[in-house]
Amino acid sequence: MQNPDDHDPAGTEEVGLREQKKRQTRMAMHRAALELVVENGLSAVTAQMIAERAGVSTRTFFNHWATKESAILGVVGDEGKRAITSLRDKLEVMPVREALRAMMREAIANVPVDQGLRELKKKVMEQEPSLHLVNSGNLQTMQTELVEVLAEALDGEGARDRAVIFVQVSFALTRSAFAISMRRGIDLLSAFDQVLALYDESDTDL
Repeated sequence: MQNPDDHDPAGTEEVGLREQKKRQTRMAMHRAALELVVENGLSAVTAQMIAERAGVSTRTFFNHWATKESAILGVVGDEGKRAITSLRDKLEVMPVREALRAMMREAIANVPVDQGLRELKKKVMEQEPSLHLVNSGNLQTMQTELVEVLAEALDGEGARDRAVIFVQVSFALTRSAFAISMRRGIDLLSAFDQVLALYDESDTDL
């Protein structure tokens, strides 16, 4: 028997509202985590403190975040997996460079646009250098997985080396977009598009 929600706009709307609420809850916990680190220092902050500040249960906290550090950094556990899945899907219909850029742009679209929140995170990262190691580890794991997917798509001699370069360049462009966005006070997607346009003017094949 067919599910009545399969063609029910109301059902789709309900799912959308549910996802929006989950995102709002995550952002509340992310903000609470950052505020608490600024106020108390990283070592003094606990998952329970973050949950209480955000007005949720500790159980809800761990439904969204694996550790207090992931909440502070705003890193959802399945981000890497979703990025890999997205890239694989895009490689089915796009050339490698376009697929990788589209995946990166999609990931950027999920970054909070709240300038105050981003400034708060910047302050925390300056205050707690150890978080850079955690962040770098997460990014390195994702980059390694992306390289594997791209190497399969490129195939042939030097495929892995080319994949490494594609991924490293893409992440460098993304970091540039973050820097420009913060400096100029513009939204991240606009900054990313500007960075891509400037990079493409160099007539490179990467």
